[in-house]
Amino acid sequence: MNESIRKDFVDGLQEIYTTLFTDGVNDGLYLYFLSDKTVEDEVYSEQKYKVYKKPILLVCNAQLSPTLGEQTVEVIKENAVFKVPLKTLEEHEIGVTNADLEKLRKCIIKFHGVYYNVENVSPITFIEDTYLVYRFDCKEDKQMTSINVETNEVGD
Repeated sequence: MNESIRKDFVDGLQEIYTTLFTDGVNDGLYLYFLSDKTVEDEVYSEQKYKVYKKPILLVCNAQLSPTLGEQTVEVIKENAVFKVPLKTLEEHEIGVTNADLEKLRKCIIKFHGVYYNVENVSPITFIEDTYLVYRFDCKEDKQMTSINVETNEVGD
């Protein structure tokens, strides 16, 4: 595909998402990458103290659907699908290689004050040799009311 045509597709889709899905109330999602400062349990290699990097605001199309929990007394959780255009990821220097997608699967998303665990990230909307949109499949985390975000300390 001609590079200028590819760029036009990427730019055009970004413009559509920005026009349709940002209105001052819905300006996108906040993406939190897991920080290198996260402490792992030495015995089980589990992350016992998670720290996240400062959030990145991404333009998105959100689709929320409530589902019943596994137990009868459990509150309703929401499954969420967030679709993010490639250009939004590129503007924030977020890569889309297989290794990058694995890092994205460890992220937390905050949307309208609710935290979501990213369960999967997959490319969709393929035109010629480029995926134009990335789909984030998430599940609401009812237990999470805040997260630890790293601060820029002197010497960092």
